[in-house]
Amino acid sequence: MLAYVADGRVTKVVGDPDHPVTRGFICAKCRGYEKWVHHPERLTTLLVRDRKGGALRAADWDEALSRVAGRFAAIMAEQGGGAILPYSYLGHMGIVSSRFPDRLWNRMNTPRVGAEICAMAGAEAMLRLVGRVRGTEPQHLSRTRIYVAWGKNPKETNVHLWSLIRDVPIKVVVDPFESDSAHDADLHIRPRPGTDSMLVLGLMRVILDNDWIDHDYIRRHTTGYEALAERVRAVSLDEVERITGVPWAQIVLLARLYHENRPGLLHIGVGLQRNVNGGEMVGAVAMLAALTGQIGMRGGGVLYANYDWRLNDISYGHLRTDGPRMYNMVKLGRYLTEDDQLKALYVYNQNPAATCPNQRLVRRGLAREDLFVVVHDLFLTDTARYADVVLPATSFAETRDLQLSYWHDYVQINNPAIPPLAGARSNRWVIAELARRLGFDEPCFRQTNEDVIREALEGTGLDYEALREGPVLWNDAERTSFDDGVFPTPSGRIELYPFDCTPCPDDGHPYRFITPKTMCLQGSQYGNMPDKLGDQETPWLYIYPDDAVREGIADGGGVRLWNGRGEVTLVARVSERVQPGLVVSYMVRWGDNANATTPDRGADLAGNSTFHSNYVSVGPLETL
Repeated sequence: MLAYVADGRVTKVVGDPDHPVTRGFICAKCRGYEKWVHHPERLTTLLVRDRKGGALRAADWDEALSRVAGRFAAIMAEQGGGAILPYSYLGHMGIVSSRFPDRLWNRMNTPRVGAEICAMAGAEAMLRLVGRVRGTEPQHLSRTRIYVAWGKNPKETNVHLWSLIRDVPIKVVVDPFESDSAHDADLHIRPRPGTDSMLVLGLMRVILDNDWIDHDYIRRHTTGYEALAERVRAVSLDEVERITGVPWAQIVLLARLYHENRPGLLHIGVGLQRNVNGGEMVGAVAMLAALTGQIGMRGGGVLYANYDWRLNDISYGHLRTDGPRMYNMVKLGRYLTEDDQLKALYVYNQNPAATCPNQRLVRRGLAREDLFVVVHDLFLTDTARYADVVLPATSFAETRDLQLSYWHDYVQINNPAIPPLAGARSNRWVIAELARRLGFDEPCFRQTNEDVIREALEGTGLDYEALREGPVLWNDAERTSFDDGVFPTPSGRIELYPFDCTPCPDDGHPYRFITPKTMCLQGSQYGNMPDKLGDQETPWLYIYPDDAVREGIADGGGVRLWNGRGEVTLVARVSERVQPGLVVSYMVRWGDNANATTPDRGADLAGNSTFHSNYVSVGPLETL
């Protein structure tokens, strides 16, 4: 992005016309970013609470950081660093913002959280199958003849890709819900939620029965084919239709289109793997591309993400003398309510009171009388309202950082457009200052943002000065992932395996409830900017017409959703965009939201979140 500045304020942001992928186009999420940077609710004053449950009052940086450092020092002296839990995710995805704090947590020997809230089941599935989380790059999309968005809504959540596939002859969306992408697709396949593995078995059955596999590719580049083929041949057509709800004729049509239009790209969304069988489903879809010999083909194959960031580790793990004990970030509510050994929580780059599943349990834990909570954020978020100390943070318009994408391979430095707003400080500054107050004198805590970036880049072939001037492509633009036939798996090949379709327990409630993302509801970042949400400012619940009649729910009326974890009130939108037995609401919102009902159990791989493996009961608002 390019920022226009006048009198120390960002007045406008636009897309960079020289960026090879975005080409001057800016997505709705960042359009009007200047209003967020200079939002009237931006925190410019530090806040502290003199007693749990008391009111927040203004403080200065010295008082606030002295309070944090003092409490941390006391806890470490009594129980060790294991009683202090840092809780974060990617924030604005800057390497300095997200990784520099690790130095302090390693020095303090604190436990850590993983990245389970987002995409780890899918990543683990790709690692097991091909050894890297890599796939087709955007510069090759002009070669694609059929594009299949599987559990993904790119028109809303990946608009730059949507523009690049405009001329792809055939666009297919596989999604239980009629998203905007599904509405515009040439073919929409609507399996029941969580049955995608069975749908893949059906597609594989058609491919094997018609001998549409690439035998030479299978022989040279895979292991496990015979066991997989045996499992595929055992599946019956009736079984596939019964479990998925997809007519067999549609399955045959998709298999034929995929066979006849090469290269074909299977683009897997992270929403697919936010299920109890998420890893199973991602692995199954990816194996379709292997059977047809398309992994390593420009414009074809499979894309889950391009996470292969070969930067130096700047976390300084050698500072640690113990651990770390790892906590699953989706189970935060459980830890805070069941583990009284945790005495402090430091939250940055995250808003778990809004984004974490089992919301009511999370909030109960945050309110614990003996828990010292610190939040470093730009706004008084849902989580910050539980804090004992609130520290004002900078936006990425105010700090230098190194930015990478999990889609394209361009790297660049984010140059600050303006100085930090009054009272705001970056993650690096706060962490360095806390280290100083805790008596940690290692030189790494005195590095500037530039120092840290240069250290991350050393030996990678990326030049700091070049990156300051604009985006730099890390890889060869003419190559594509796996085109050399090298797979860093134990066998050195694609490791195929048989799989089943794991059912999701309904917990005694009749409706499957999924909470996908849309244009400005991909996180909680814009929770206090309702004007960015358009029609989605209203917390709609999409419900099938027959289901609405059965439950006595009127279009536009209030709806109560509940299960054993909690309840939430939404507004009914009676629609055939959903299928019978399925209800859908876009997320994430501030305040009471659908996460009051979402489960905090882990998926089949990597303990990933399972937001979409959720069952609820519904009724009109007056239901008791």
